[in-house]
Amino acid sequence: MKRHRFLAAVHSIMTGDEEHLATFYLMNTTVNRNGWGVSDKALEEAMPTILRKPIGCGPDYSIDAHYPEPMDLGKFVTSDKPDGYGLGTAEITDATAWEHLTTGEWGPISVVILSYRDTCSKCGEDLTSTEDPFSHDCIARREAYLLVESFVFERVDFIDTPAVPQAGFINVACAQTQVPLELCAQFYESQSKQDPAQGPGAQVGSNPEEEERKKQLSEELQQRVTELEQQLTDEKKVREAADARVTELEGKQHAEIVESVLEARATAGLVTDIEAERERFTGYPEDALQQMKADAVKAAKTQASNKEPKAKYAGASDELKTAIEDTRQRLFGRRNT
Repeated sequence: MKRHRFLAAVHSIMTGDEEHLATFYLMNTTVNRNGWGVSDKALEEAMPTILRKPIGCGPDYSIDAHYPEPMDLGKFVTSDKPDGYGLGTAEITDATAWEHLTTGEWGPISVVILSYRDTCSKCGEDLTSTEDPFSHDCIARREAYLLVESFVFERVDFIDTPAVPQAGFINVACAQTQVPLELCAQFYESQSKQDPAQGPGAQVGSNPEEEERKKQLSEELQQRVTELEQQLTDEKKVREAADARVTELEGKQHAEIVESVLEARATAGLVTDIEAERERFTGYPEDALQQMKADAVKAAKTQASNKEPKAKYAGASDELKTAIEDTRQRLFGRRNT
C-alpha cells in the first residue's frame, strides 16, 4: 500500500443558515505531472471512500505543506463522479477556515490516497511491491506512467500552491456570481487534459487544440463573471434608489400622522408645548399615534358634550367643529373649511 497525493481546487461553494458546504474537484483519470494517474474503474470504486474523510490544514491554519497531524476543518458528506473526474462535498465546521475559503484566500487542495495496486500503464507489470515504481523502465523512459488500479481516499488538505494558477479565483467567482457550474466543469476538463496536476515530475505534451479550447473557455467564463458582476451592481443601485424613495414616503406619511395627532390633542386641550410634543411623537410608531389621535378626538367630544344640555347636543356639535377650526387656525395658521 502506497500513499499518493494529487492537487486540485475548489469547485463551488454553497452557503446556508446551518451548513457550510464546499464542493471540491478531487481528481481525474488523466496522468498528472507527478507521473501517475488512476483508472476510471479505480476512481469509480474509490469515490464512496471519501465520505466522512477529513479535510484539514496545518497547525495555526498554515497551508504551506502537509503535516503529520493536521487540523480537522470538516468532513466530506457527499461524492459524485460525473465523467472521468471526481467531486466531493465537505461540510466545513471551522469558522476561520470557512472565512478563508469564501473570501478566496484558500482554494487549492491536496488529495491524499492510499494505493493498493500500482501497474505500468504500458506493459501492465504489477509495481505494487516495488520500492521505487518510477524507476521502472517504461516509466523512467517516459513511455508510460504509474497507473493506480485500486485505491481509497485518506484525507484532503488545503495547500497554498494551486494546481492551476487561476483555479481558486475562477471557482470562487463561480460560487459568488452564480456562473453555471457546467461551465466551470468544462474549464476543468479542458485544464485537466492539458495541465492536470501540480508539482514536479513527468511532463505532459502540449496539445494546441486543447490549449485553444481552454483559453476560449477561460475567456468565456471571465466574460460571464464580468457581466454578472455588472448586473449585480446595477440591481444594487436600483434597490438603493427604491429603498430611498420608500424611506422618503414613509417619513412624509409619518409626519402627516404626527400633525393630525397634534391637531386632535390641541382641540381637546391636551397640548402644552406643541414643538416639544412634535419632537417626541416623531419617534412613536404609527399604531401608537393612531390610538392617541382616537383618544384625543373622543376626549374633545366628551368635553363639548359636557358643556351643553342634552337637548342642545346638535348645536354643540357645530360649536365643536368651530372650536376645532379656531384651534387649527391658531396653531397651524390654516382652516379646513
